[in-house]
Amino acid sequence: MLTPSIHAQEAPEAIFDPSFLPGDGAETLDLSRFAHGNPVLPGHYDVDIWMNGEWQARESIRFAATSDGANAHPCIDHAALVSYGLAPGAPIADDDDPCMPLEARLPSASSRMDVSEQRLDIDIPQAFVLRRRPHAVSPSQWEQGVTAGLLAWRASARQVASRTGRRQSVVLAADTGVNIGAWRLRQAGLWSAKGYLRRHAYVERQVDAWRSQLRLGDIPVSQSSFSPLRLHGVSIASDARMAPDALGGYAPPVRGFAGTHATVRIRQHGVVIRELDVPPGPFVIDDLYTASRAGDLDVEVDERDGQRQTFRVPFFPVPDLLREGRTTYAVSAGRSVGLRDTRAAVVDAGWRHGFVGQITSYAGLRHTHARTSLLMGAARGTRVGAFSLDVTGALWPSSGAKRWNLRHGRSWRDDIVVSVGLALGQETSSVGRYDRRASTERRRIDVLVQADLGANYGYLSVTAAHAALAHGEGDSAELALSWARSWQRMSMDLSVRASRRRGSRYATNDAAAQLNVSVPLGGSPSTASLHATLHGGPAAAGTRVGVHGTTGARAETTYGVAIGSDRQEGGRIDGSWGRRFGAGEINVAFDRTSAVRSTSFSAAGGLVVHGGGITPTHRIGDAVGLVRAAQAHGAHVGGSGDVRVGRSGYAVVPYLMPYRWNAVDLDPSGTSLDVGFTSTHRQVAPTAGAVVLVPFETEVARTVLVTVSLADGKPVPFGAEVLDRSERSVGIVGQGGRVFLRSDEGAGPWTIRWSDGATTRCALRWSDADPRTASSTQHNGVCE
Repeated sequence: MLTPSIHAQEAPEAIFDPSFLPGDGAETLDLSRFAHGNPVLPGHYDVDIWMNGEWQARESIRFAATSDGANAHPCIDHAALVSYGLAPGAPIADDDDPCMPLEARLPSASSRMDVSEQRLDIDIPQAFVLRRRPHAVSPSQWEQGVTAGLLAWRASARQVASRTGRRQSVVLAADTGVNIGAWRLRQAGLWSAKGYLRRHAYVERQVDAWRSQLRLGDIPVSQSSFSPLRLHGVSIASDARMAPDALGGYAPPVRGFAGTHATVRIRQHGVVIRELDVPPGPFVIDDLYTASRAGDLDVEVDERDGQRQTFRVPFFPVPDLLREGRTTYAVSAGRSVGLRDTRAAVVDAGWRHGFVGQITSYAGLRHTHARTSLLMGAARGTRVGAFSLDVTGALWPSSGAKRWNLRHGRSWRDDIVVSVGLALGQETSSVGRYDRRASTERRRIDVLVQADLGANYGYLSVTAAHAALAHGEGDSAELALSWARSWQRMSMDLSVRASRRRGSRYATNDAAAQLNVSVPLGGSPSTASLHATLHGGPAAAGTRVGVHGTTGARAETTYGVAIGSDRQEGGRIDGSWGRRFGAGEINVAFDRTSAVRSTSFSAAGGLVVHGGGITPTHRIGDAVGLVRAAQAHGAHVGGSGDVRVGRSGYAVVPYLMPYRWNAVDLDPSGTSLDVGFTSTHRQVAPTAGAVVLVPFETEVARTVLVTVSLADGKPVPFGAEVLDRSERSVGIVGQGGRVFLRSDEGAGPWTIRWSDGATTRCALRWSDADPRTASSTQHNGVCE
């Protein structure tokens, strides 16, 4: 009987025969340092530190060798590892030697250094890492940003010509803002033929201790347990984005073990809701965002060796559940805006808390000078699904009606989800003495059924609702059905909707159906698709066939054209074209039928005013990054569309995620070779609404190609490192002794080394003092 065993070693030894390399001096090349992989010599390196594929910091790290001839290992103490994300309770060896190889200090851990990229990758088993939402960051590292002004504008013009005449409309909208420290001043409005309409105007700042946002001014109230409204007053409410894990609803943890580097993919009804790479060892994923369709979680673990694990984690739909210990709240007070009774004073408050045992309690209160309403409820997760029950009633006047809401959700047979909602009682307005926009339904029932029919039969969704109005005013019923199916690259979806409304003096029935087919054109990935649509109903019916897609290296141009027919208007042709620029975007569209001709034009853009000038951008999101890279005109900002550094040395990253790590990368390919970058990768964590400065250090120096040889004329060993005067690695010697150097006044001297020893290093000397070669980019050098 044989007992198999697995022996771990640092790296298998490989022997290279230099005689296979071209050139007369090939035999002199020392390749022994590559016997155990990519060699790292002792010394200090400025490196980007990545842990489990996520950037952590850029620091100067000392590398030391444990024995002669061995690769050097990074010297990282326990405190530094914890700052990178290692769990404080991880079973790491408690020793006084931070230069000991990481794999000897923590099971299944490893580190590897890429000298050419100046990148240090650290792999830690996911179970030993602080589990947090991707890109989560400590509040101490949030950045409030710089003092700046913001302007986001949108303009549109439309002209419609028909038999009855010609109509034109022009609208200009602007969102303005000023940032001073943690304070944010925001105002939004639009101009049209009817004049100026203000949407909101308020001052906001975050309250770190409460993980909340404070607002004063004209504010929308949308986190209430009651119907949304606008107030002129003050509000303070929890901001889910500021939570340590930013978790919204309940979701079960996913636990497993990866034998190798693996990709864990979690699906819910065929939709990928999380995908991440994990290193070898145990993993725990307890920061899931559940999809809108609740249901069991299908987990796939794809190993690097080609093997796959699959398993299922049961998950029932859980209405209104919060995780244990989580609390959210919202409090608003002021006078109503936009209602008939604009003098109505309003106080609105809501609270929700997650308790042990999958129980969540919640309450809400809304008070005006005419009415006080209270809502109380609870939700509970059980083995037969999740239930929630709440009641809304009037505290004053006490004769007010009550309304009960009961909801239930359950996943059946692992592939069918059923959710049912039932509301009983009469609901009246709770805002304003004369406002009666709230529903007066006495009874309402909602049913949602979603079924995954498998890969061969697609996905089916059915929703139904029935409401009976109070005082015998009638009832209403709605039914909607949708089905979707894909065949390789082709997709099809069918939707049918029907509704009925009956009252004491009226009765209406409506029904419509639509079928869409999409077929990609060209190879994969394709930038163009053929679409065909068939729709029908009592109001209109017709067909439409068209092509739409994108062009450009970064899909900056969109286009579409289609023809069709309509029962009412006959033949139809429509088209659109759009282009995104660094400073904005424009769109043009037209629509022609026998009866109506319409043309529209729209444009949008933004400006960021800061201490360095005014920088344009095509959009402004919840937070923006202000890239500063002096003399790097033309460098592309990765991941932000067609955004490039302007002549002033600034660029705007329009979309950043507040309170989370955001990677900002520069692609130097668009700028001059004489511009060098200390680093092309940065990570920032802005607060909401912030304009965060993202500086990149640059230096301008002539880039030259030097062919280096030793004093005896032999070539410098292939793969030797080039060090600057500070003994920092700045390059690698290529074939034929060629190396790129950045030369400016006072630069150098350079040292070349090919192993850790005094006899295996030399000083490089080259000169461009000859005026005939001063502007040349190619030189010969001698290493002595």
